Amino acid sequence: MSLRILFATHGPADVRTAVYRSVAQQARHLQSQGHHVDLVTRNDLARPGWARLDPLVLPIALAARRLAGYDVVVFHSYLGWAFHLLRRWLDPRRRVATVTWFHGLEPLYHRAVSNELWRQGRTLSLRFRMLHRLLLPRLLKHSCRQSDAVFCFNSSEEAYLTANGWAESGRVHRVANGVEADCFMTRHHRRPVRRLLFVGQWLPAKGIRYLVEAFTSLAAIDDVELACVGTGASAEIVRAAFPPVIRSKVKVLPRVDRAELYEQLRLADLFIFPTLSEGFSCALLEAMAAELPVVTTAAGAAADMIESGRNGVLVPCADAPALVEAVLRLSGNVEVRAALASSARQTATRYRAHSSCDDFAGHIFTIVNRRGEAGRLNRTVHPDAA
Repeated sequence: MSLRILFATHGPADVRTAVYRSVAQQARHLQSQGHHVDLVTRNDLARPGWARLDPLVLPIALAARRLAGYDVVVFHSYLGWAFHLLRRWLDPRRRVATVTWFHGLEPLYHRAVSNELWRQGRTLSLRFRMLHRLLLPRLLKHSCRQSDAVFCFNSSEEAYLTANGWAESGRVHRVANGVEADCFMTRHHRRPVRRLLFVGQWLPAKGIRYLVEAFTSLAAIDDVELACVGTGASAEIVRAAFPPVIRSKVKVLPRVDRAELYEQLRLADLFIFPTLSEGFSCALLEAMAAELPVVTTAAGAAADMIESGRNGVLVPCADAPALVEAVLRLSGNVEVRAALASSARQTATRYRAHSSCDDFAGHIFTIVNRRGEAGRLNRTVHPDAA
């Protein structure tokens, strides 16, 4: 028997963004099993333009829709607070099973951003502190406590959710992003490293200040170039962050399709990712699948996936000298680099897209069955029912 499932994300309907791609991938998988799946994005809930009040406006717009007609609604982060707050009127029979799915837990992200600003002698604006540090965490906590389940991406998020009373451990499930088969590559590792690759938005939380500092030092020591891919920001903005003398060594591709991303992975010698806050980085997982040695921080799922010295190198957050030391050490030892990359690729095989989708669907079925057993749904759905 099929289910009616709604995925709601506060991101745009853009296949070049990791969140939308992840949500769409799960939706397609459930559709392939015979379920009716709808996907609502910010494009459906608000007009383009000013988005600073999205955490307040989008959930209200979503709650105005007839969500009680679904068997399961998967809310991206804060999108569920209005529905859960008004549920006694919107879903009086509590027919709908609800899931709150974090693609990076906001309080952890805001803590990382706040710490980075503090290191620069700056502080968050009053508006930001009032909305994202005071109001939003309370709305998120209420929404999680009212959800049938909470999905997160890594052990740090799981620990935060349970320790702060957002959800009991039995309702918190760790899910993972999946990596497409086309990302898996084998390569000949040349000596020395010539092309570094960074994939991510050009934002402070991605550790871009430390990327700039590290590459500036590396470019003064060796003949290397840096590709910054998927930055969102223009090439002019990205290059302006680097000293003029090395800007010609920085290649910027603000937006890429999948074919171009695979080509950039193929051309690279090493993946450098000094992020300060993550949920489950698709970029990191794709680099590992592409058999690239990775130098990154222990932010997000990297701490769960990477054993430093075996399948990658972990360095402290906000530490440009540590990035430089790690890159130079790997550049001079092709055997170590090849061993790390091979182990990284092997690790990535555990996160193939179909396996991650099957795991996600299994959690959905478990949640629906649990509600059915409690008498709150009129039917029971089994994983092999599709």
